[in-house]
Amino acid sequence: MSTDEALIQCPICKENAPQGYLLCPFCGADLTTIYETKIFPPVGYKEVWGRIKSLLTKPRSAFQDISSNPDSKGVILFIFAIAFGIALQVFALLMHNYFFSWRLPIIFIFMWIFSMLLPLSLWLFGSFAIRTTARLLGSKASRKQIRGVVGYGMLPLTLASLFNAILYIIALPWNRTNIFNFSDVLFTMTGFRNSFAGIFGLIINILGFIISGVYIVFMVKPVNNFSWIEATISTGLPVILFIALLLTYYFAA
Repeated sequence: MSTDEALIQCPICKENAPQGYLLCPFCGADLTTIYETKIFPPVGYKEVWGRIKSLLTKPRSAFQDISSNPDSKGVILFIFAIAFGIALQVFALLMHNYFFSWRLPIIFIFMWIFSMLLPLSLWLFGSFAIRTTARLLGSKASRKQIRGVVGYGMLPLTLASLFNAILYIIALPWNRTNIFNFSDVLFTMTGFRNSFAGIFGLIINILGFIISGVYIVFMVKPVNNFSWIEATISTGLPVILFIALLLTYYFAA
């Protein structure tokens, strides 16, 4: 590595700081973004699609590729896809309640936009929890690295969301519900939850979380230079928390 490659120019004071400094030693400016841009080359959408395909066909090589050069483009696609699946699940619930009107497409689009908050929060909070746990175990991985591996680890959750959407559209029981009667709607929702599609959908979601956890473990290990035990602990605790929250929501009265 040449001397120029080992230096980062501060955007504030224009001084050259040694590579690896997250704060400028001359003026204290944040150099995190510049540092990560220099050590992690940009990833195009063609490469993103290749990574997604490799996660399904050649996961080991994909794990290594993503952990060495993370990106957020694939994560954004997963967030859109998970939200799309959730919106389709709501569509299925409305459809099986004989709720047909011109408002249904508008509700679907609104739910798609609103549902993005769930996978986005899951990604950000999951990344924060895993990075915090990893730091306690001695990790020096950057925020971008952790967010990248956690984001791509959401692929199984994405597939679970889309699978459940199709399952609900096909297999949910049909009911005639008075949508203006809250108790009637609540009773019907409980019936959906306890139906074959509802129980099977819960199992698929739990499996999605578990497989996502396995994906993340395989990527967290090289990023943090962890042992298998350390990688499992740093990833497993947040995953167990998310599954517990899912079960609490599902079995709540």
